[in-house]
Amino acid sequence: MATSPQPQKNGKNKRHLLILCINTLLFFIVYRVLISYGEQSQQTFYSFVCMVLYLALLLGFTLAYLIYNRFFYRNGITHEQLPEDWSAEKKIAFLEDAKNRQNRSKWMLTIIFPLVVTFLIDAVDLFIIDTFLRM
Repeated sequence: MATSPQPQKNGKNKRHLLILCINTLLFFIVYRVLISYGEQSQQTFYSFVCMVLYLALLLGFTLAYLIYNRFFYRNGITHEQLPEDWSAEKKIAFLEDAKNRQNRSKWMLTIIFPLVVTFLIDAVDLFIIDTFLRM
């Protein structure tokens, strides 16, 4: 009796989710510590460097992810939409390449998502929470 790939895939998804949560906590804690250090020392340079570094990481990894996945132009394409003069093997290889690229670049999302969440929480803190506390 053959084993189904579902339990293995479910375990991989749980592992990715755990890594994603840990990375999000780590990125946010390091960001807040560096920002707080800049506020405590009355030197905004550290806060500025921290924000620029995080923004550069976000931009770099996002661009790398999009470029590696070829801006997802291969997603949603069916066999019928490919040129008729291509062989069946070439069509299959073309379609499988998109899936393989997404699977191989999945780790980049465990860096991109925590950076986005960190900036989102910082924006909420800066524009919403801080505004209400000053009223």
